[in-house]
Amino acid sequence: NEQEFNTVMAGGKLPPRDGDEPAQEPTAPAAPVETAEPAESAEPAEQAEQAVLGEEMPDPVQDAPQENESLESMTAPMTANHSQWQQEPYYILQFNVDSVISNAPNVTATASRVIISQGGTYLLSGTLQDAQLTVEIPAGETARLVLCGVDMHCERGPVIYSNGGGTVVLLLENGTENTLSDGKSYLYSGSKVREAAISVEGDLLITGGGSLSVEAIHNDALRSESTLAVAEGTLEITAWRDGLVAGQELQISGGQLSIACGRTGLSASSAKSGQGSVTLAGGTVALICGGDGITAAGSLSATAGEYHITTGGGSGNASYGETAEKWGLWGGLPQQQPTEKQPIVNREQIVSDSARGLSAGKSLALSGGTFTLDCSDAALYSVGSTKLSGSRVTISGGDTAITTQQLTLSAGDVSILTARRGAVAEDMTLSGGSLSITAVEEGLALSGGYDKSESDPAADLRKMTVTGGSLSICAGTHALDIGGSLFQSGGSLLLGSGREQNPLRAATAHISGGPLLAAGPLPEEPQLYTSLPRISVELWLTGGRPLTVTAAEESTPMLSFTPETSVGYVTLISDALEKDTTYYLVSGSARIGLSPV
Repeated sequence: NEQEFNTVMAGGKLPPRDGDEPAQEPTAPAAPVETAEPAESAEPAEQAEQAVLGEEMPDPVQDAPQENESLESMTAPMTANHSQWQQEPYYILQFNVDSVISNAPNVTATASRVIISQGGTYLLSGTLQDAQLTVEIPAGETARLVLCGVDMHCERGPVIYSNGGGTVVLLLENGTENTLSDGKSYLYSGSKVREAAISVEGDLLITGGGSLSVEAIHNDALRSESTLAVAEGTLEITAWRDGLVAGQELQISGGQLSIACGRTGLSASSAKSGQGSVTLAGGTVALICGGDGITAAGSLSATAGEYHITTGGGSGNASYGETAEKWGLWGGLPQQQPTEKQPIVNREQIVSDSARGLSAGKSLALSGGTFTLDCSDAALYSVGSTKLSGSRVTISGGDTAITTQQLTLSAGDVSILTARRGAVAEDMTLSGGSLSITAVEEGLALSGGYDKSESDPAADLRKMTVTGGSLSICAGTHALDIGGSLFQSGGSLLLGSGREQNPLRAATAHISGGPLLAAGPLPEEPQLYTSLPRISVELWLTGGRPLTVTAAEESTPMLSFTPETSVGYVTLISDALEKDTTYYLVSGSARIGLSPV
């Protein structure tokens, strides 16, 4: 039996509607809500009953925004400063479990819904049990909902639902804790706009200094069919399927987000256009996802912020080793032990096709921010280009750490601590920053890797260009494997391969600047084109022990590199070497001194 939900006014109740169902789209007009204005001579206790937190209720006639007013918070809500909301007109909705006190003339109620039918600012407080807050405003209008200590639950639909195309602003009042939750089974499911605990057809902004906890048992937590933005606030989200979903654009510019979900943490994708962008510009984000961490059908960019992302069970769920047979079985929240109050629910588990950290359908650009990625699948993935120009990225991967077409590193620090393969791309440009790779198999494979049997003239095309920055690779098989040619005029390449493997494979290598160190035997290819001084010598390099190169009469090494595997050969080409100088190469107990040629 559904609990009746009545609208309570100062002094009386509206009668309940017989047979009213908690449908999300009413078939008949809801009953109007009468206004409640505080009496001038009311005692303090009476004033507290008619107001919230001691604030006097605004006069809905004198204080309501007029049609010709152009408040920035209402006309440009996604970029406006909402911190001074109390200086603008607002209405009050005070929930009392199964009733509500309100002075808003544009608020009506049924046995299952509270309906806001006009834009404006609404101060919400109290507990709303098993009912939905519906916002029915057209595109161009804004409903600013100030959450001031609310606890709202709707068992058979989104707890907040906006279906008119207008903008919804959820302002978390400073110092308040707010909780929203839904139930497992919706009355009407199947339409994407109804599949989230907070479901908005227009734009959705989360801001304010308070906190919001969302438990999305049905599917997604927050969904906007347009733009979804988080500017401030503390969000703690648990979602059966996805965390935050935007149809066109997802923006994170501030706040603290903690999300545990069965599939994707943050995503932007339009089913109609196939487009969608994600912009990360600040805040602190922690994601534990059964599938992907952050995905965009189009572009994904980051300029600031701190991000900790675990996907698919983390790098421990790897495509090699003992976990190989179970690798690829992604999706679902971590199983919890049932209690008497929460028995096991028979329900089909969420399944994900991938478990990537950051995934872009067109381009991935990281120019700022700090990323710690622990991923069963690719940590950085882009169908098009990946540009790294200032971010600090630390990766633990269970498969290939970076997968893309064009890989560019111009600034920032990228460290791949563990992975099956370090990076796979069609071509790479290194002009600044640093990239270090530790991989079980290949370190960096470009254009499918070198194949001696191929007679395609395109095999000698420029596939890797190095003008600055540094690349350090410790690989279990080939370190740098290029299906084309290497051109190095600057920067630093330190390459360590597995035993009986090659540190560098390519059609040709053109070295005109910067050090190239190859720890391990070089094959007949690549053909080396260089006029720089060169040292090639048989020397036992002990795995895990640093190899240092120091000029005679110098105490500080000019170069240091620690290979993962013990090998018996080293080649060094560098414009810093001088032919008439002796250099000492030391690794463990092995030591040799010689001059370059």
